[in-house]
Amino acid sequence: MKGWLVNDTLTCIPGTKTFWHDLLENIPGLIDMTGGYTDFGSLPIKIEREVKNNGAPDYIIRNATFFRKMNLPCKQLSLLQDIYTGQAREQQIDVCNNSEITIFNSKYTYENYRNEIKSKVKIISLGIDFDLFKPSTETIPEILPNSILYVGSSANYPKGFNTIINLIDTTNYNFCLVMKDDYKLFHPRVRVYNMVSHDMLVKIYNSCGMLICTSITETQHLASIEAGACNLPVLTTDIRALYNEPDGDWGLKVKDNNYIEKIDYILNNKDKFSPRQFFLNKGFNKKDCMNSWKTLIENLY
Repeated sequence: MKGWLVNDTLTCIPGTKTFWHDLLENIPGLIDMTGGYTDFGSLPIKIEREVKNNGAPDYIIRNATFFRKMNLPCKQLSLLQDIYTGQAREQQIDVCNNSEITIFNSKYTYENYRNEIKSKVKIISLGIDFDLFKPSTETIPEILPNSILYVGSSANYPKGFNTIINLIDTTNYNFCLVMKDDYKLFHPRVRVYNMVSHDMLVKIYNSCGMLICTSITETQHLASIEAGACNLPVLTTDIRALYNEPDGDWGLKVKDNNYIEKIDYILNNKDKFSPRQFFLNKGFNKKDCMNSWKTLIENLY
């Protein structure tokens, strides 16, 4: 079967691969229709015109967010991985309810939309490359010992970055911040990196003592899985891939804002955690993810 992958771009960070690359490399007959980059505003018009002029593929895999439904005579599979409110949410729901199948990236995302989506539904976690993200002796010397790693943006909502700043200001912990928005902070106990490659990110994970996720809402938080694959314990709010998961080999959940208590425990008991094996057992590797997608496509007709 011939399929089209429809999104604005495959990656926003040069030199990195994303889930969209994984689909193209693993699903036979799937064609990249991003054109390198196509603005969301003109993307649906471009695809509808292409179908009108040259015919439709057997199916389309599209992002459920950021651009309107497309009026096409073929089956559409929409990936919903971002939780929104207001008009953006209404557009997501319109897209999904005009799709053959809506694929959610986590149970947490699905639970947030379950009463509004009328199409067929599938939950497939976005897998990560456990051959890339793994324990290693290749580290970054400038990162301070037992650093608490944060990967995200400086947004207070939904990322809870104000909690990170508060911890930096009121404790003596070392921190490492990997940011997506050219953030700058000059502090003796903090190291900051922006828009890093995956190879660099692996070295950062292996240089730190634990990972922290302070998000108020999050649909999967791949950084937690990547860190776990490098055998880094995780401290998180009750969201994303670990939604409703009890404390265990992967790490701990924050309860009643008890960050300091949980950080102290993790940093002093790292040998009690085995997050890499936990995430492997949960099927968060890229191979399982791609196999699920291939099976989904094979069963479309």
